[in-house]
Amino acid sequence: MLIGLHLRDFALAERVDLDLSRGYTVITGETGAGKSVLIQALAFALGAPADPEMIRPGADRAEVEAVFDFSGASIEQALSRRLSEADVDFDGSLIVRRSVGRPQPDAQRLSLRLRINDRAATLGLLRDLAPLIADIHGQREQLSLLRPAEQLTMLDRFAGVDHLRDALGVMVRRLHTLDRQVEQITMSERERIRRIALLRHEAAEIVAADLQPAEDELLQLEHRRLVNAQQLALDTETARAALDGEAIDEALGAIRRIMQTDPSAQPIADSVEIAVEQIAESARALRAYADELEIDPSRLTVVESRIALLSEMKRRWGDNVAEIIAYAEQAESEAASLEQQAADAESLRQEADQLAADLAYAAADLSGRRREAAKRFGEAIKLECADLQLNQARVEFEFAAMPPTGASRQLTVNDQPVGFDASGIDRVQLLVSFNIESPPRPIQRIASGGETARLTLAIKAVLGERDAVPIMVFDEVDVGLGGRSGSMIGERLARLGVRRQVIGITHLPQVAAYASRHITVAKSADIARTTVDVRVLTDDERVAELAEMLGGLTDATRISATELLHTAIAT
Repeated sequence: MLIGLHLRDFALAERVDLDLSRGYTVITGETGAGKSVLIQALAFALGAPADPEMIRPGADRAEVEAVFDFSGASIEQALSRRLSEADVDFDGSLIVRRSVGRPQPDAQRLSLRLRINDRAATLGLLRDLAPLIADIHGQREQLSLLRPAEQLTMLDRFAGVDHLRDALGVMVRRLHTLDRQVEQITMSERERIRRIALLRHEAAEIVAADLQPAEDELLQLEHRRLVNAQQLALDTETARAALDGEAIDEALGAIRRIMQTDPSAQPIADSVEIAVEQIAESARALRAYADELEIDPSRLTVVESRIALLSEMKRRWGDNVAEIIAYAEQAESEAASLEQQAADAESLRQEADQLAADLAYAAADLSGRRREAAKRFGEAIKLECADLQLNQARVEFEFAAMPPTGASRQLTVNDQPVGFDASGIDRVQLLVSFNIESPPRPIQRIASGGETARLTLAIKAVLGERDAVPIMVFDEVDVGLGGRSGSMIGERLARLGVRRQVIGITHLPQVAAYASRHITVAKSADIARTTVDVRVLTDDERVAELAEMLGGLTDATRISATELLHTAIAT
């Protein structure tokens, strides 16, 4: 429920801090006193368009703060889910702070700010939350009853088919998902076939190349040897000749003679012996190396051709042989996956077709239940309307099947193609006539604000606990009515207030008497400015206010006001 409404420089209200409670709260005041300011402020807090007239003359910015407590309410989970998606903390309490400022000198647009639970939020989020929180009646641009979607929702609540509608919505979302998946696969069928052919060709090309790990490095080494074969042979012969020279033998003979004369030279002789043996081994290795060297132009051609092939493959598929081999494996895997998609698409298509058949059956069943309930709902509303001085009211629900669209899937119901959405296959419109000579027509074309508000009150009375919106606001629901009808309206507003919070503006004391909380709005003016004052009345002040509404503050009207209150309390 709404527990607090705080206004700063909004319209003519300089500062208003209003605490609210459960039940039925009435707002009264002289004509032109600004009673609608509170309703306008609440509507603004719930996403109504901003307007420069909302800013009090002389002020730069208007601000409204609405404080709600939905702990334990039926909408708490829905609010929590939506706020969580928007990354806004929510523990049952909701604080909406919205302001509008005058444009800056160099700007054309109003300055708007919005915070939800002390976090910057978007107007889109607020407008998603608003229909869950409150229903404001009496101002046509805010009246949910005028929306065919809301008319269908109310009918479903009365029919008790919300669970069927929710289940159908799940089926519709799943069907849309399946259709999108099939479309994504089939709409690129040619591209998929081309892709498979390319991948298979590339993988086969790589496999045919018979690549070996580190082959590129080995080829580069062999290429250097082949290119430099002549110089390598020359240098090998030079080294071998040097190692086989007579100088080494002479050095070894000399050290041996030294050792015979001076035995202390034995270590030197040993090291020379070892060195001579190592030189001999190196010479043998050089001869073997020289034997392996070959000047082979044909082999060089083969190696250079292989290196060129690897270079081209690296350009296309990887920086080295390992990456090229890995690409071939990846290409084979992707080709297999794409081929599997064709089988998957057929499976998905069969699942979607079966789901569409099931959906058509469920939608037809839901439509039948709606049509049966619509007659009972219309009759029940008509009975309530009679007590609200709408004696000649006739209420009907007009049904039409959604037309199929060529661009999307359609259902077949009773051998006829129909369109559908998450609510089913029905387009429903509330038809009303308030005069016996006029046929029922769409409500938005014929009803005045007062008639529409009373019709809404009748509908809400019929729906009872099936209506989940916790806050209902009625702006002058009693337009054009007298005292006897006012008592009936007041009684119904109070009855609605037992299960939810009801806020109403009225000119009739008979309507106001049934409220559990009474607020007055008065306009005051001095030489400099005009302001609006808002007060919650005490019991004695309430008697005086009702007496004023009855025709002026006299002993007789005080007695009548007291009787009105006692009658309302006793009802």
